[in-house]
Amino acid sequence: MKKVLSLMFLLIPFTLFAQNQIKISGKVLDSSGEIIPGVTVMVKGTSIGTITDMDGQYVLSDVASDGTLLFSFIGMTTKEIPVNGAKEINVVLENETIGLDEVVAIGYGTVKKADLTGAVSVVKSDEFKNVTALNVGDAIQGLVSGVNVRSSGGIGSEPTVEIRGLGNFTNNNPLYIIDGLPTSGNRDFNTNDIESIQVLKDASAAAIYGSRAANGVIIIETKKGKAGEMKVNYSGKLSIDNLPMMDLMGREEWIDITTQAYENAIADGVPDVYEVPNWMDGDTDWNKEVFRTAVIQDHNLSFSGGGKDNKYLVSANFYDNPGTVYGTSMDRYSFRVNTEGKKGIFTIGENIAITNTFVENQNSVFSKHIDVLRMLPIIPVYDENNFGGYGYGNEATARTFGSNPIATEDLMYNSDENLRIRGNLYTTIDIFDGLKYKLNVGIETSQDNHKWLRKEGNWTLNQPYEPSTRYERKAKYLNQLIENTLSYQKQIGNHDINVVVGNSYQQTNYEMIAAQKKNLVTIGDNYFDVIDAGTTDPNAWGNLSESSLISYFGRLNYTFGEKYLLSATFRNDGSSKFAPGNKWGFFPSVSAGWRISKEEFFNVPWISDLKLRYSHGTLGNVNIGDWDYVAVLNSFPIAVFGSDQHLESGMTQIKLVNRDLKWEEQTQDNYGIDIAVLDNRLQMSAEYFVSTTKDVLTPMPILMTTGNDGGNPYVNAASLRNKGIEISAGWKDKIGNVKYSLGATFTRLRNEVLEFGYGKVEQYTWITKTEIGEPLGMFYTIKTDGIFQNESEVLAHTSSSGTVIQPNAKPGDIRYVDVNDDGQINNEDRTITGNPWPKFELGLNGNVSYKNFDFSFAGFGSFGQDVFNGAASWMGGFSDNTNHLAGYKPWTASDPNTKNPRVIYADNRNARGDQDRWIEKGSYFKIRQMTLGYTFAKSQLFDVLDNLRVSVTGQNLITFTNYSGLDPEFKSPNLWVKGQDDAAYPSPKSVVFSLSFQF
Repeated sequence: MKKVLSLMFLLIPFTLFAQNQIKISGKVLDSSGEIIPGVTVMVKGTSIGTITDMDGQYVLSDVASDGTLLFSFIGMTTKEIPVNGAKEINVVLENETIGLDEVVAIGYGTVKKADLTGAVSVVKSDEFKNVTALNVGDAIQGLVSGVNVRSSGGIGSEPTVEIRGLGNFTNNNPLYIIDGLPTSGNRDFNTNDIESIQVLKDASAAAIYGSRAANGVIIIETKKGKAGEMKVNYSGKLSIDNLPMMDLMGREEWIDITTQAYENAIADGVPDVYEVPNWMDGDTDWNKEVFRTAVIQDHNLSFSGGGKDNKYLVSANFYDNPGTVYGTSMDRYSFRVNTEGKKGIFTIGENIAITNTFVENQNSVFSKHIDVLRMLPIIPVYDENNFGGYGYGNEATARTFGSNPIATEDLMYNSDENLRIRGNLYTTIDIFDGLKYKLNVGIETSQDNHKWLRKEGNWTLNQPYEPSTRYERKAKYLNQLIENTLSYQKQIGNHDINVVVGNSYQQTNYEMIAAQKKNLVTIGDNYFDVIDAGTTDPNAWGNLSESSLISYFGRLNYTFGEKYLLSATFRNDGSSKFAPGNKWGFFPSVSAGWRISKEEFFNVPWISDLKLRYSHGTLGNVNIGDWDYVAVLNSFPIAVFGSDQHLESGMTQIKLVNRDLKWEEQTQDNYGIDIAVLDNRLQMSAEYFVSTTKDVLTPMPILMTTGNDGGNPYVNAASLRNKGIEISAGWKDKIGNVKYSLGATFTRLRNEVLEFGYGKVEQYTWITKTEIGEPLGMFYTIKTDGIFQNESEVLAHTSSSGTVIQPNAKPGDIRYVDVNDDGQINNEDRTITGNPWPKFELGLNGNVSYKNFDFSFAGFGSFGQDVFNGAASWMGGFSDNTNHLAGYKPWTASDPNTKNPRVIYADNRNARGDQDRWIEKGSYFKIRQMTLGYTFAKSQLFDVLDNLRVSVTGQNLITFTNYSGLDPEFKSPNLWVKGQDDAAYPSPKSVVFSLSFQF
């Protein structure tokens, strides 16, 4: 009996222990509800563990009921969950705050974020999911330091994107790489397909793309399928858009002030002004006639999934924009298929996108905001007395140079249709452990069809007759790419080696044919809008061009002990755009980094990671046409020869060329620091860079007496320098059920012209001057010095010799500064009066969530720049008849307390356009988006959907600025007049309703 009792007491601990062991199962998801295969699940303090299967599920046996489970996955925050006797534990993992193990695409390969030595910024799709972004530029606006994006509200318009300022005088667009294919990030690309965007800003990061990387590189990776059952995702946006409009005068206010302008002109004896007209009896609000509310739809549907060795994603998109301007619209249909499969050492995959875009009246000759401000409120929209039936005034009662914007849209209809196929097919072979070969074959082809119909009728006063015309242009573009790369990656002890070498061949072809005829056949008011319906003046023409680029490249990334980082890159490019002897360019770079935080002597508990970086490299550019080194011949000349006076055809060279053209070269030094502090909650990066571009390709004006009649030939002439500071910072934390994050970017850039070449020292436009040692496009105008209040002030405004400078001025006129002291005001008195370049740019974004609710905002701003308000110069001159801003208060003898001079019709004393009166401070900060969202809990979806989210977004609703124009964020005509706002299309103000779900 004692032996039995003793045995029972010995078995009690084992029995109790066995009773505390349980079996646990569950599923692991990410924050968007996607399953995560391959997550490591461990019992803390033991060797017991497993990984999640292809369905994200796991099973653990013999787990202590009071134990703790650890869930870990690369790029995500490790999570600890107490068991507390539970037999089912489902977990949601979130992306790491700083993501040092995050893999970043750097061109022909990837690297861990912790091992980066170049200046690379990463933008995830979640960061722009709440905005309506037609193209890549709109998506990254305000999110990346050193990247300036200027958008436009014009239908189908594409923004200008500049990375680290201006590197040349012609084309500063970055190179876009979409899934390995060099292409463009235009409106034909569906931004809903984007998974991530990498912006390569310095020479070290971009040198792998050599001759095309001087303006920076934007690498886009599209979404791919994930292992697991098929997931169906839908996201839709309904955007209500309105363009900002100028507050213009109505009929009565306009008549009052214009009558005053005529009366002042009559009193001053202005030639040909004898009486005030008997004004036309129209009453039109041109803003209401031209601009309208547009309800934009953006629907995206995708199917994705896969197994252990294969994955797929299929997506379709429909984008419909009826246009905020009368007569305009845009539709886009997109379809994408991304697949990948593995078998043994072989992997094969493809990324194919097909897009068809149709735009109406995008290429209108006239800016509608300009037309609206130039048309008078007394002119009706329609007038049966005019040819064509539209109102455009008359010489006697409504004289104006304005164009009826409704008539221009109705009488000149144009459309653009583009079918684009873009994608690549790739295969890789794992030769042995670490060594991989990849073949990448890419293709991009587009079919463009532009149509233009000119109907009979006039839209402006004194317009000569033009017959009906049908014009059509068809073009075909083909971009072909073949790349071979060999990569080797191996970790041996503390040595981590990553090498890639390869070659690339790219060829582009462009063909265009166009034709037109006039005097179309009509039935009533209907035109037969085909070219063959024209009866006179047949004409046809066309052209073709081609170019090719062959390249050899390589890169070595080396890391020792996660502390010492080295990267060396080269690319050797040969281009058909240059003459023999100058076709090849060599573009090397080297960079190094030191992760001080990994050193044994480094012991700063609150610093999680600290890295110093330096890079130096050379990039290239080829901003010329395909055949600019080849002389152009004209085959039309005919001469008379012989006693019989017969005709012989001949040829003449009409364009002189430069066969010595060579590559632009940009050399850049970059100094960087990355730091993460407070348990990785705060991360910061700072860059200082200096880049110098030499041998800038620029057109050189030469005399036509040389025989040159085909445009200015390109030469390697100028040199530019850019300096800048870029800072980005992000904070992410959680307090109870409240999660929040804040981010900021800061950019300060300075550009300087070092040399024009060929003895040239300055470049002028109407209102700007560019000179050596100064930035481009500085404002160069007449200076003003207030308003004359009385006749004695006019007489007292004299030169040093006592000459009255403005003898014809009257009280109420503008006082101009006689800069050169010659006693008169003319072009010689123009001087630097403003700087169009901002002192700094700033981006801010934030996100806060509580349970199922979330709120986010993003904004960007530009500070310290001057802007020339072109619309104000047209409306505030009064030398001809336009409309004017409501409430405009001119100087009068009875009310002289105003900044505006007296109004005088048909007189230039106060109306000259090259005066600094039209230059304003252009600083602004714009709230790009504010979003309030709600994500339904799983229990609210009744197992029908995996997730469901609704949100409402305000886009571009708030702008803080003192600028009086339509929008301080505008696209300038060109870089020589960087700060000139010619009533450019403003960004629309939008309210966006979004819905997304998955099942």
